[in-house]
Amino acid sequence: MTTKVNSILTALTAAAAMAVSAAAQQQMPQTTKQAIKGSATITTEHLQGTVEYVEGNTLVVRMAEGGIREFSVPDSRKFLIDGRELTVHELKPGTKLSAMTTTTTTPITDRTTTVGTGKVWWVAGKTVILTLPNGENRQYTVKDDYKFTVDGNKNATVFDLKKGMTISAEKIVEEPRTEIAVNTVVSGQAPPPPAPKPVVAQTPRPAPAPAPTEIAQARPAPAPEPAPVQVAQAVPDAPAQLPNSGSKFPLVGLVGLFLMTAGLGLCRVGRREGI
Repeated sequence: MTTKVNSILTALTAAAAMAVSAAAQQQMPQTTKQAIKGSATITTEHLQGTVEYVEGNTLVVRMAEGGIREFSVPDSRKFLIDGRELTVHELKPGTKLSAMTTTTTTPITDRTTTVGTGKVWWVAGKTVILTLPNGENRQYTVKDDYKFTVDGNKNATVFDLKKGMTISAEKIVEEPRTEIAVNTVVSGQAPPPPAPKPVVAQTPRPAPAPAPTEIAQARPAPAPEPAPVQVAQAVPDAPAQLPNSGSKFPLVGLVGLFLMTAGLGLCRVGRREGI
């Protein structure tokens, strides 16, 4: 009875050892990743314009060709204006801007390589079923040119595999992507300060004339003019009373006498002519 038990224990120990050996030969997959960069392409773009409007982080620029473009500028962006670094909030309308943008485009291939081991459970043509280290069976369709490692031989194809072989294989997955790096340098010139307004020369106004009272006080009083000298002229003494010959009656009588003489003369002339 003891001998039989010992035999069973020996068999179990051998089986466990074989299982450990098989597990040691079938290691868990190991994965490595690699980024393979291709030739980079560099392009540059030169932009020029004049600041039209700034509000918050929004910048409106009139481009050199005449169009209007709107930019959303982060606070971290610096503008080199007249040798000083300014943010978008410090830009003024009329500022001349010149931007040089360099774009670097690099193609990259992300290669993932997985190296794993398995035991051939079944194989037929290009199809093989492997038992993985975790005990799972997985089926694969293998390309004609794919190489396995069997007992140190790295040139075994799917057609060289036999049931029970422990093999090592690589799985390579490549994913292309593009890396783009943009570097923009913006410089410019601030608008000139406004020209000062011309100064118009003003003719000085004359001082106001002093009040009349002040003039009278400032000027001395004029000297009194001398009284005019009256020259006495000799005038004959007028008669105290006119003579009687100054009366109007003798003149009336003289006129009457003249009229009577004229009447007599006319009568004589009329008689001579027979009137």
